Amino acid sequence: MKKSAFTFFIVLAAAVLTAFGQGIGDRNRPADSNGGIYSIQGRVLLPDGKPAAGIKIAISGTDGNTSATTDRDGVFQTSAHSGNYVVSATVEGYPTENESIAIDRDSPPSQVYSIVLYIRNPGQRKGDIYSNNPLFKDVPKTALDKFRKAEDKLHANDAKGAISLFDEAVAEYPNFAAAFYERGSAYIKTNDLDKALESFVKAIQIKPDYIEAKYSVGYTQFLKKNYEVASAVFDDVLKEKDMPEAQLNLGISLVYIKNPDAAVPHLKKAIAARDDESMALAHRFLGAVYMQKKQNGEAAAELEKYLKLVPKAPDAEKLRTTISDLRKTS
Repeated sequence: MKKSAFTFFIVLAAAVLTAFGQGIGDRNRPADSNGGIYSIQGRVLLPDGKPAAGIKIAISGTDGNTSATTDRDGVFQTSAHSGNYVVSATVEGYPTENESIAIDRDSPPSQVYSIVLYIRNPGQRKGDIYSNNPLFKDVPKTALDKFRKAEDKLHANDAKGAISLFDEAVAEYPNFAAAFYERGSAYIKTNDLDKALESFVKAIQIKPDYIEAKYSVGYTQFLKKNYEVASAVFDDVLKEKDMPEAQLNLGISLVYIKNPDAAVPHLKKAIAARDDESMALAHRFLGAVYMQKKQNGEAAAELEKYLKLVPKAPDAEKLRTTISDLRKTS
């Protein structure tokens, strides 16, 4: 074989990333068969804006019913396949809050779908949560109304309609960091990465500690294949918060810029944090690194773990052949 084992496997790795990331399609199609390589990440906030810690989250949808629990920052996370989901948060003494999420099967691997669930006081209208929440302090009601309508369109998979309303919201209130951030998320859905990046950067300029926006800058650069820039951003994010997605994408970026030794600890940390389908690519890229090092037994083991999590990967048969060859020489 003319190509090195590492080069050969990176070609395979690039192929699966390309297959999963070729634009945004019809978000109402049936669920995919590629495995749950996406993440639903959310935050639950009480009416006073404080995080709702230790709250059980119910998630129903394509994969059936599952649950998660918020941490001390009110944050929860779970892996998911493509399809439609309803996320519900119940805090004792308050009405149950529900949000819908639609995950496109053509979304890039490891994409995070983020939501915020604002718990309302009994009798409080849903639109009131923005004006009563400290996170939206000083934002004019007209801009908040535009933001709320944009969020509704975004959750209904009308990204273009959402962008138009986010534009109106920031036109009325130029320091609306949350609107710029969400506009960036909408541009990701339309595959307009340059405008997404511009929106995320603007959100950070307004709110320098906006960690979600910082991660999204790195992720957008990652999608643009600017791996050196992406790795630097993910590294900065991880200094502030340990995010499994940042560990995963930093590790992958380091592999692509030919620094596999530095990639290994990040890929392992991603798996240690959440060894499920959303982190499956960590096993795949660890396999690539071990192939380069001629650690064939370890490489085969990682690829087997990847296929166990994503049994219907587009190139599953090629990978099974590769695993067989590695086992013969380990």
